[in-house]
Amino acid sequence: MEGGVVNSISPEAIFSLANVNMNNGDEYVSCMKCGFAGCDIRVTGCGCTLHARCCSVKQQESIKVCPHCTRPATGFILFPMSFREIDEARKIAAAIANDKRERGRKRRSALISESDAEGKDVKKRPMPDDKNGEPSDRRTGRWTQEEITFCDKMITLFKDGRLPITEGVKLNDFLANMLKSKQSRLTKKMKNAKLSSITFSRRYGHIFDSTEARSFSELEDQFFNSIHDHLERAEIKFHMQKEWRELFSNYCAAMGQHIEANAWLSSVEEMDRRSSLARDAARMTRRKLMMGYALCQDSQNADPGVFIEKTEAEMQSMQNGEPLMFSKHGTDMTTQDNDDLLYFLDDNVGCEYPNSLGGMSPHQLSAELNGKSSMLHSSPFMRRITAYMKRHKVPFEHVDVWVPSFVPNDEPNATSDSKCRLCFAGSATSDTEILQHGNVPVKNVPKDAHFNLQAFGDYSQKFSFDVGCGLPGRVYDSGIPTWEQNVHTSSNA
Repeated sequence: MEGGVVNSISPEAIFSLANVNMNNGDEYVSCMKCGFAGCDIRVTGCGCTLHARCCSVKQQESIKVCPHCTRPATGFILFPMSFREIDEARKIAAAIANDKRERGRKRRSALISESDAEGKDVKKRPMPDDKNGEPSDRRTGRWTQEEITFCDKMITLFKDGRLPITEGVKLNDFLANMLKSKQSRLTKKMKNAKLSSITFSRRYGHIFDSTEARSFSELEDQFFNSIHDHLERAEIKFHMQKEWRELFSNYCAAMGQHIEANAWLSSVEEMDRRSSLARDAARMTRRKLMMGYALCQDSQNADPGVFIEKTEAEMQSMQNGEPLMFSKHGTDMTTQDNDDLLYFLDDNVGCEYPNSLGGMSPHQLSAELNGKSSMLHSSPFMRRITAYMKRHKVPFEHVDVWVPSFVPNDEPNATSDSKCRLCFAGSATSDTEILQHGNVPVKNVPKDAHFNLQAFGDYSQKFSFDVGCGLPGRVYDSGIPTWEQNVHTSSNA
């Protein structure tokens, strides 16, 4: 039914269909005014379903009759967001990507090349430009004719005051948010339009003519269908539905009209939860990616007496001169599709593509990537150390513990079966930061700093040191490591 026009449906039939789909969203419910699917609201009492742009809202007056069928009504219910279509699109995209990988599609990383081993500059994949404070996931690139036509229609309705928007909203902000487009993309296409100088002034607050409402929905549908990539199309549809519902919610608040939005707010919380999980998954992927690069470099340039533990996969990766990448089949990393995963060096990208790695959900990905994280090194002893630092306001946020340990001696002509090394025993990162020697209240450690400190602890587990090499017993300006016994009895000088 989506994209089609329904000429006549009784309110009773719509009410029944709306009740069936309230928990799954609005995608199968058609608007009583324009006949297209993707409704935003349901009128309580009569059961009519409408797009936000097709619904009339009177100022400072509680609804008594339906704005469409004029039957008795008591209010509006805002539909929750449906995740079905976007989830299916992401699963399909992940399956296609995995199929290509299994058929041997491998591309060299944009960060690692043969020139890197020769000491040349590292070429980085271009990252989204957000110098103007815009989210980095905004759309760029060419305009299709369908998008141009749809955008022109929105501009006309905006200037005529026939959209559910609060007073004073600027046209460039409205278009950028609705089309999920960069401001520069808009101004480049409409150079002389002076979009930022046009603000919204309400005249009707909705598209009052049914024929025009149907025409607008048809243009919107044509714009969606002009996007050939299934995932991108699902994401822009999801985004625009969210924008319309947010606009209508704010519009009702400004008009003094009550709206039931509990289901909508629950879906917003779900969006935030998914975004947070995806961001965490991207951070964990970035940690593994950067550890692969670091191990590749450090293993080739290790100082005397420094030992770096390497798995079989890591050793194979070093021989190939490639960093380890993530594999959904285990906690090790494999050398495949560096370009795809380099997106996760930017936290924002992970929010939009949580299923890009192995088809797993953000929760599954985050859980698997945590398999070897520094969280496992936080023993009760480590927790007591961090508790001591908090209690006494010691101005440190991270602690690594290293202990002497006897390991098998595999050197030829060795006089003993074992030798002493300094080995990693655990790490812990505090979630609070002590400033200025504890004279001011503590504050939370910034999320990026907390992530980097945990990554440092995670990376430390790979190392061990011969006696007299590596980590210092005390920190000196010279940077020369010294091994000392009874450090706790030494002076602080």
